[in-house]
Amino acid sequence: MTFEEEANSLIGLPYDAFNAHCWDLVSTLIPNAPRPQGTAKTLTSSVKHFKKELNAYNLQEVDNYRNKDIIILGKGDIFFHAGVFYNNGVIHASLYGVVYQDMSTIKKLYPNIKGLRVWLLLKQTY
Repeated sequence: MTFEEEANSLIGLPYDAFNAHCWDLVSTLIPNAPRPQGTAKTLTSSVKHFKKELNAYNLQEVDNYRNKDIIILGKGDIFFHAGVFYNNGVIHASLYGVVYQDMSTIKKLYPNIKGLRVWLLLKQTY
């Protein structure tokens, strides 16, 4: 299944936000994404840690988003939610299920947005 097919298949599904972390959805769509430790309360510290160790986590901070970028959302200096960029919007888990919202709506809800792109180091073995 392609990323687009999987993303479209998830939109509208119920999501148990009380027993699952928003990053679980990120990991479903981007299997090689790094995994933050703890709950949403620690997403801010995870983002700060990721930013300090971008290379160790195969991450690159980006301003121009493209499909499959991890989008970290927050207000002020606090990051508390995450989703995946898709077709000029973000797929994320809400209390109402998996939703897609365009970037203009996302920017109103979450004024602080960070984009992280996962890249892979391809090692050749001889």
